[in-house]
Amino acid sequence: MELSLQLRASSFELLAGPARIPAFISPQGIAMLSLLAERVSKHLEQSPRSPKYLCMRDAIIELIVEGRLPEGARLPTEQELAAALPLSLGTVQKALRDLVESGELYRQRRLGTFVAGGDHRREITTPAFGFLRPDGTRVRMVFIRLLKRERLRRLGAWSEVLGDCEAGYVRLIRQDRIDGAFDCHTEIFLRADLAAPLLEVEAEALEHESVLPLLEARGRVTVDHAENRIRLVRLPKAVARVMLPEQTDEPPAGLKLETLYRLADDTTVAWQVMHIPANDYRLSLRTQLR
Repeated sequence: MELSLQLRASSFELLAGPARIPAFISPQGIAMLSLLAERVSKHLEQSPRSPKYLCMRDAIIELIVEGRLPEGARLPTEQELAAALPLSLGTVQKALRDLVESGELYRQRRLGTFVAGGDHRREITTPAFGFLRPDGTRVRMVFIRLLKRERLRRLGAWSEVLGDCEAGYVRLIRQDRIDGAFDCHTEIFLRADLAAPLLEVEAEALEHESVLPLLEARGRVTVDHAENRIRLVRLPKAVARVMLPEQTDEPPAGLKLETLYRLADDTTVAWQVMHIPANDYRLSLRTQLR
């Protein structure tokens, strides 16, 4: 990327395309701002109708996952970012606030904003469905928070769907934040004879990948196809309390998406139940997975 020097009455500024980089910061800071400017501009061009703070957020996560923003790296200040990027200060602040809340970044008082450690992969592989933004672009970032996991010995709706299993069943309860825009409540039921290892893996592993790819990677199961069932429902009160804590009235309507994952012989090995609040996004459904 070419840099040119422009003289202004108040200060010198380095220009990187449309982005202005203050010349008084360090060479390392200039390099980071140039990197961010290039990646953010790419996202803005690819998703011109998406909120700009999401474009900035996605760009930073990509750079972290690629290792170009390593753990412990200090980001430029909000003011420096706003000056260097084609974004307002408010947009920069919103993007950074989202990244701090999701654990990608952390702040130290009077020192700045830094890249956090840990697994930052957020492009979750959801085999049977995906979300599309209002502008039609595919949602890439899903922030999963594992709320609970347990082995079920008793019978219930899950045993009717998955069939008898002497080993019992595994239930995972998650809160899935879609694209930073809204939360979904997800329950996943699996046969314990196939999914018992999920009770022992680190919780972080279940927050950075979908369940079935994890099982497939361990040679436990090979899913062939899926069936999606959707209906309009009144969100259960317990679910609404988690998804919409500010909601005090009767829980609103939403979608209930049930996904049944099956083997080639039509055996159901996983049942996922997702409650989705009203939003401007669309669902893209897939049936044949192989």
